[in-house]
Amino acid sequence: MWALHRVSLATHDLEAARYFFETHIGLGPPSSRDDNSVCFGQGSRGLRIERPRGTLINQSGKIYGQTSAHYLALDVPDLPAVARRLTQHGYSYCDAPQGDFEVAALYTFDPAHNLVAFCQASTTLSEDDIQPWEKEWGWGLHHVNLQAGDVRKVVDFFCLIAECHEGQWQAPSKKGDFSIDPEALSILPLGSLNRGLHIIRPDAGFAHRNNFAHNPSIGGHPAFWVKDVLAVAERLQQDDVSVTDAGMYAMADMHQIYVLDPTANMIEVNQFL
Repeated sequence: MWALHRVSLATHDLEAARYFFETHIGLGPPSSRDDNSVCFGQGSRGLRIERPRGTLINQSGKIYGQTSAHYLALDVPDLPAVARRLTQHGYSYCDAPQGDFEVAALYTFDPAHNLVAFCQASTTLSEDDIQPWEKEWGWGLHHVNLQAGDVRKVVDFFCLIAECHEGQWQAPSKKGDFSIDPEALSILPLGSLNRGLHIIRPDAGFAHRNNFAHNPSIGGHPAFWVKDVLAVAERLQQDDVSVTDAGMYAMADMHQIYVLDPTANMIEVNQFL
């Protein structure tokens, strides 16, 4: 069994990002902050917003930049087994620096070049509808959407390396105009209500066909569940922030809205109905 540990997003304006997530989205005061990052949740769980360093490295004639500000972190029950499988199947990885997480962790890239951290689970994981540590927060990570040109390769990666299991998309009876063909969209579920990992092929016409101001199929995004999604939308609109209120269009029993944070990271906010 696995779990969503953290999402990390890059920002150009740490204070603007803090205000957006604390006040607009309603995550409450940060759990920690320093000159380069703000965290919401508990310990290393939840959401991390980081100002990336403009560091370039010239190695063997190739230029590399820092990528670690934007990533997804998953809890797994046996981190050494994940490392062995990565090595066995030819995936590069590196140990996470001390202090990045409260537990041992490693970084790797999935086949779509999404940066992923795997963390050693510190508690027994279960398929509760809400991860137990989120109940006291009053919000949580409902899912993380990852963009993939080849959906099946990314699904195979997580099933092979993290022993996730592919599930069936739970769409409402009157769903929006998008494909749930497993070549275009897949879910690796945590419990019910489409929680977990969503793997999607980018669709340039998605927003136009659904009359949205935002295109959630491009670039990937985290989705936060809250107790009152309409209150979130009202706070955003009062400050003239563009919101797509999608209603219940993609996931059964979920009301979804989309918004861009101050650095134009796509953010979904939803509510269990």
